[in-house]
Amino acid sequence: MTQLAGISAAEWDELCARFATVCESAVDPFEVASALEFEGVSDRTATAEYGLEDVFALARVLYEEIPRQPAEPEPVPDPWPHGPLRLMLHGLLYALPAVCFPAAGGLLAGPGVLPTLVVALLTGWGLSQGLAAIGYHRLGTAGRGQAQRVLRAGLVTGLATVGLVMAVTGHITGGHPAVLCFGAGEGAYMLGACVLLVTGTELWLLVALAPGVAGAAVFLLSGRPPGLEHLTWAALAATPVLACVIALSGRTGPGPVAGRLLVAAELGGAVPAFLLGVVAAGLLTFPVVAGPAGHGGVNLGALVASIPLALSMGVAEWSLLWYRRRTRYLLGVTNNPRWFRRQAHLSLLGALLQYLSGTVVLVCLAIGVAIETGLLRPRHEMMPEIAAYLVLGAAMFLVLLLQAVRVRAVPLAAAAAALGAEVALRQHGLAVQLAVPVALLFVVGSYGLACLGAAVRHA
Repeated sequence: MTQLAGISAAEWDELCARFATVCESAVDPFEVASALEFEGVSDRTATAEYGLEDVFALARVLYEEIPRQPAEPEPVPDPWPHGPLRLMLHGLLYALPAVCFPAAGGLLAGPGVLPTLVVALLTGWGLSQGLAAIGYHRLGTAGRGQAQRVLRAGLVTGLATVGLVMAVTGHITGGHPAVLCFGAGEGAYMLGACVLLVTGTELWLLVALAPGVAGAAVFLLSGRPPGLEHLTWAALAATPVLACVIALSGRTGPGPVAGRLLVAAELGGAVPAFLLGVVAAGLLTFPVVAGPAGHGGVNLGALVASIPLALSMGVAEWSLLWYRRRTRYLLGVTNNPRWFRRQAHLSLLGALLQYLSGTVVLVCLAIGVAIETGLLRPRHEMMPEIAAYLVLGAAMFLVLLLQAVRVRAVPLAAAAAALGAEVALRQHGLAVQLAVPVALLFVVGSYGLACLGAAVRHA
């Protein structure tokens, strides 16, 4: 490295060290000149002390003498800062309510049980998905205070809607009040849990779930004694009540709470999520209602597989998050579109296999528990229906993943068409229940490969 005439080597080294950081990352000499002037080096200083005509000449010398070594940019914050413990907690929160259903099954009797519970599931799942979409949008645009305000208003509206739907269902089916109350509690829990999950206060769900899960477990383990029926009902009823009370009474988070309660854009954005919730619940429950022949009756394979499939949403959340982080990493290490497309496709396959592996484990656990508790005797006839539910789970995972990257219309239309086909062709029984999930997986899988290979989808 050379030095300027008229100054000593020590003075030159000091000058270079003083502006080394600026010069190493500067894009041109003008940036160095700005730094010199900011530090008080004027044209007069450049002439008197360094023998140059002005500060720009000094900047050019420094820019040419000091090699470029730009600093590494600060890492971009992870937009999905959810650790494995939180995702495991979510999986637990999806799993625990399942303990309540076998206990409630022994308590529910009379006409209209299955239709009432299916209607409650469709209503609760759809409303909670739509409310979650509104809540997440408001959380990202206006802060937690506004999100809690709109979520609580949506919870009250949703509870009124669930109550009205149950009243109409009871009038049509003639269902027993206990059945209608359980259905209303099912929808209420979904709405309350939605508010707590969106606002990041899901730990309170463990408090809400405690009485229902504990009461159901004691009732089942003690052999369903008649003397515990009333206590079990009270414990089951406490869970949705607590979930809603906690959701409505929690402390308001930071950020403004004033403003419009709901805007048209949020409502429009919630419609696809609501419809997807209804369609997903319909695909999950229709084989249970239709039976293996399509005309009703007990469908053991569907009963065994449907609950683990609902629980697998915790696994789906983990796999989806892994995929989003993986594609985000790929975007940062390449500018080759073909390489990115190939790696994105492999990552999609990896995420799908992770989800399926977790779901298979859940199904095996459910079968083991059902056999040990005497609720089920294993039969070979169950295996095709279980396989169909696993394929359905894979297809719905891809639908959710496409929704997460803002690809909504085609996956929703495909899922709705699949449900319509099952309903319209239900007289063909198990054949349709097997063929429809396979067709849905092929459609959303092919569409996913076509869409998710483009880098713009992951930006």
